[in-house]
Amino acid sequence: MTTRTPHTASTPPAGQRGFTLIEVVTVLLIMAVITAVAVERMFTQDDAQLGAIAASVRNNLRYARTRSMNSDEVFGVQIISSTTYAVFRDGDTSDRVLMPGEVNNGIITLEAGATFTTAATIISFDEWGRPCSNAAGTTLRTANVTVTISYQGQTESIVVVRNTGFLQ
Repeated sequence: MTTRTPHTASTPPAGQRGFTLIEVVTVLLIMAVITAVAVERMFTQDDAQLGAIAASVRNNLRYARTRSMNSDEVFGVQIISSTTYAVFRDGDTSDRVLMPGEVNNGIITLEAGATFTTAATIISFDEWGRPCSNAAGTTLRTANVTVTISYQGQTESIVVVRNTGFLQ
């Protein structure tokens, strides 16, 4: 004779297993929170996009500074308009450096919607990496230079520190 365990509320009948209503609702709530966060991040990339644009400009400034310190040429960056800039060499703004991926005669165009809020300017670097206000790299800057980029109503600034050329 076989004895069966009586069915109670705390022990399910043999062969019947599943999730309780509380467990199902908890999992659905967690999935809803994760989905809400993911959707928010997918559709609002403005901060990251502005950071990427500013990083590109910062890297080109850093490139010009490094090349000036490692060669006998003056390199610099010229902000041509509110949406374009170029890296130049040999103290001549018309002698543009063709950066990787650029095909427009060395003129780099910011991504659509991004603008420089800084007026057209020249930042060249002497052989010590110090920022200068002229293309020839002979007139040292007496104050920090701030390059401000605007995108989708947000701004980010790049500061070129006088006497050192350090980029903040």
